[in-house]
Amino acid sequence: MLDFLSEDWGNLASVAGLIFSILAFIFSKRASVAARQARAAVLRRTIAEDLNTANRTASDVVAYVAMERGDMALLRVSELLNLTSYSIARWDDKFSEESKNNLLSVREQLQSIHDVLAKGAIAELEPKARLRLKLACQRVSSTYSQEYGTATKLTDSDGQHG
Repeated sequence: MLDFLSEDWGNLASVAGLIFSILAFIFSKRASVAARQARAAVLRRTIAEDLNTANRTASDVVAYVAMERGDMALLRVSELLNLTSYSIARWDDKFSEESKNNLLSVREQLQSIHDVLAKGAIAELEPKARLRLKLACQRVSSTYSQEYGTATKLTDSDGQHG
C-alpha cells in the first residue's frame, strides 16, 4: 500500500485536484445564477420604489387640487413629470408594453395638468374645467397605483419562486 502511494501520489493528487476543480466550477455556476437572480430582484424592487414614490406624489397632487392649492399642485406635478420621464428612460427595457404605454399616457396627462395649473388659480377655473382637472389628476394617481401594484406583484412572485 505504501509502495502504491509513493509511486502514484502524483496521479492521486491530480485526480483529487480534478474533482475539486469540477466541484468549484459547479458551485461557481450556481453562485453566478443566484447573483443574476438577486440583481434582477433588486432592479424590480427599485422599479417598485420609483413607482411608489410617483404614486404618493400623484396622491399629493389630487389632494392639493381638491384644496385648490394650485401652487403646491404645480410643484408636485413638475416633480412627477420629471420622475415619469426618468422612470421611462431608466426602466424602458424592464417595463411591459402596457406599462410603458400607461406611463407615456400619464406623462401627456401631467403635461396638460401642468399647463392648466400654470395659467392661474384653480378657483378661477370654470366649474367644468375644475372638474376635468380633478378627474385628470385622479386618473394619473390611479394609473400610478396600478403600475406600483404591478411592480410589487412581480417582486412578490420573485420572492416566492427564488
